[in-house]
Amino acid sequence: MMEAMLLKYKDFHQKILVAEHQAIKFYQAIGFVRAGQTEPMWIYAGTEH
Repeated sequence: MMEAMLLKYKDFHQKILVAEHQAIKFYQAIGFVRAGQTEPMWIYAGTEH
């Protein structure tokens, strides 16, 4: 799935994702790196977290 996404958007100069802590090593292994010292933030009105 990630190969298909990266291929589809290969010409985009920036790809951003928000990863759960447990998935960080997976995304690093396929080339994603942390964007400086940024931290994801949100306003979330759901109930499943």
